Amino acid sequence: MTARVSFTSVIKNRGFLNLWINQILVQLSYNLLNFALIIWVFQLTGSSVAVSALIFAIYLPALLLGLFSGVLVDITDRKKIIMMIDFLLSLAFFSLIFFKESYPAILVVAFFVNALGQFYTPAEASAVPIIVKKDQLITANAIFSSTVFSCFLVGFALAGPLINHLGINFVFGLGGTLVSLAFLLSLIFPSIVTAPDMQGKKLIWAIRKRHLSTIKEVGLFEILETIHLIRGKLSVLTSVVILALVQLLIGVLAVLMPSFFEKTLQITATDASYVLVIPLGLGIVIGGLVLGRIGQRLIKRIVVARSILFGGLLFFLVGIAPIIVPAIQHLPRPKPLPFFYQPPLSAVLVVVSFLLGIVMVSILVPSQTVLQENTPQQDRGKVFATLGVAMSGLSLLPILLAGLLADIFGTTPILMALGAIIMLIGLFGLKPSLFFREEQLPYHVREFLGLGHWEGK
Repeated sequence: MTARVSFTSVIKNRGFLNLWINQILVQLSYNLLNFALIIWVFQLTGSSVAVSALIFAIYLPALLLGLFSGVLVDITDRKKIIMMIDFLLSLAFFSLIFFKESYPAILVVAFFVNALGQFYTPAEASAVPIIVKKDQLITANAIFSSTVFSCFLVGFALAGPLINHLGINFVFGLGGTLVSLAFLLSLIFPSIVTAPDMQGKKLIWAIRKRHLSTIKEVGLFEILETIHLIRGKLSVLTSVVILALVQLLIGVLAVLMPSFFEKTLQITATDASYVLVIPLGLGIVIGGLVLGRIGQRLIKRIVVARSILFGGLLFFLVGIAPIIVPAIQHLPRPKPLPFFYQPPLSAVLVVVSFLLGIVMVSILVPSQTVLQENTPQQDRGKVFATLGVAMSGLSLLPILLAGLLADIFGTTPILMALGAIIMLIGLFGLKPSLFFREEQLPYHVREFLGLGHWEGK
C-alpha cells in the first residue's frame, strides 16, 4: 500500500521547493507590474487609447510566440531559461524607474516582460514532472496552480495601495528586487533537460541554420495538429471560444477600468484594488469551493450558460452604477477621491465584483474541464498552447477599439452594450429555440445545445 502524498512531502523536495519559491517571486512581481502599469499609463496620459496600446503590448507576445515557446522550452535546459529570464526581468523592472515618464519606453518594456513570460511559464510547468516523483505530481501541480492564482490576486491587490502610499518607483524597485532574488535562487537549480521529440529536433536544426521556412513549417504543423484534434468536437471548440472570450473581457475591463473609476465614478483608479480586485478574488475562491462540492451533480452546459447570462446582467449593472447611486452627480469633485468618499457606490461595486468572481469561476472551471476531458493527454499541451494564442488573437482588436470608443463616448455605454451582448449569448445557451428553429440547425448542434429545447422535453 502506497503512502499518501502530502503537501509537506512535496515541499521537502529541495528542487521543487526552489522552483516554487522562484515561481512565487516572479509571478508576484509580474502581476504587480502589469496592474501598476495600467494605472500609471492612465495617470500619465489620461487616455483609454493609451491603456489599450499597453494591454495590446501585454497580449501580443502570446500571439507571436505562443506556438513556439513550448517547443523551444522542450529542447533547452530549463535551468538556463529560468535563470536568463529572471535576470532579464530584473533589468526590465529597474529600467522602468528611469523610463517611467516615457510612454513609448513603457510599451517596449511591457512587451519585453510579457515576451519573457511566454517562455518562463512553460519552462517552469514542464520542469515539475522532471523534478518530482510520479506519485507527487498531482499535489505539485495543485500547489503550482494555486500559486499562480494567488499571486495574480495578491499582485493586483497590492499595486493600488503601494502606488498610493509609496509611489510608482517603489513598485518598480520592489518588482526588480523580487526577480533579482529569483535569479540568485535559480543559480542553485540542477540542470532540467529532456530529449526533444521529432518536431523539437527539426526546430533545433532550423534555428541553428537560421532556416525560416522550417521554423514556419514547425509552427504550421502544430496549428494543423491542434485543428485536427478539435475538428468535429463541438464541446471542445465551444470551450476554447468561451475561454478566449473571457480573456477578451478581462482585457477590455483592464482598458476601461482606469477611465471608469476616475472620469465616470470620480474614484481614484488605484482604489480598484479595494473595490474590484479583492472582492473579485473572494468571489472566485468561494465560488470555486462551492463548485468543487456540488459541481459533479450539475450539467456543465447549463452552469456555463446561466453564469454567462448572470455575468451579462452584472456588466450592465456596473455600467449603470452611477445612475443607481445618483448622489455622485450632485457632489463637486475637482479630482478623483478615495473610494470611502462614495460608500453607497463603492458598496455596489464590491457586491458586483464579488458576484463576478463567482460567475467567472462558474464559467472557467466547467469549460476547462470539458477541454481536458475531450483531448488526449499527450496532446493537451498543444490544445492549451493554441488556446493561449486564440485568447490573445481574439482580444487584440477589441482591446484597441474599447480604448478608442471609451475616449469618444465614455465607459458607461460600452459596459452597458457589453452586458447586453453577454446576456444574449447566455440566453442563447439556455434557450436556443428563441433564436433558431429546429430545421435551421444541424442535429449535432441541437444535440449539443439540448434537444429538449425543440422537442418539448
